[in-house]
Amino acid sequence: MDAPAALAEGLPRRRFTVADVFRMVEVGLISEDERLEVLDGEIVPMSPKGSRHEDIKVAIAERWRASAPADVTIAGETGLRLSERTYLEPDFIVFSRAVRRQDVKGPDILLTVEVADSSFDYDLKRKSAIYASFGVSEFWVVDAARREVHVHLKPGSEGYGGVRKHGASERLTPVFAPAELAFSLEDLPEV
Repeated sequence: MDAPAALAEGLPRRRFTVADVFRMVEVGLISEDERLEVLDGEIVPMSPKGSRHEDIKVAIAERWRASAPADVTIAGETGLRLSERTYLEPDFIVFSRAVRRQDVKGPDILLTVEVADSSFDYDLKRKSAIYASFGVSEFWVVDAARREVHVHLKPGSEGYGGVRKHGASERLTPVFAPAELAFSLEDLPEV
């Protein structure tokens, strides 16, 4: 573990590696069932999933299962280790089947999707900045409450250079993932 890192408010904090966190789970300091992510060494508990979140996530998974071409993998709620200090569990990542899931890094990801209900602001701001900094080329935040999707493109060290909000009736066609994955929120069952 590193020495404490001082944050903007001046309070000392410890930064952990992903390996540190996995070890905490192994020895029982953190429960195996606890939902968390590691963002630049900070352990962040994840919000409980609401029914809107789950309904939209299941509807997207069913749609993509039926339409995905064989040359891509669609991984749902998979652990994504982007660095020694960053571990996320996005709702979906899409990547080439030629890349093993455990080897996936930011530039390998064709599309990342987070379905947000109570975590909307966090996903839209903090997570988008993290995905952009690791070179994830396309990131969608599905706002479960408003039935809108915020599409992020052009990743860079300062975040995404292009963000566009789409309403429920607008067709979402991935830029980097196969076009067969396109849909509109209106195509999904009402939740």
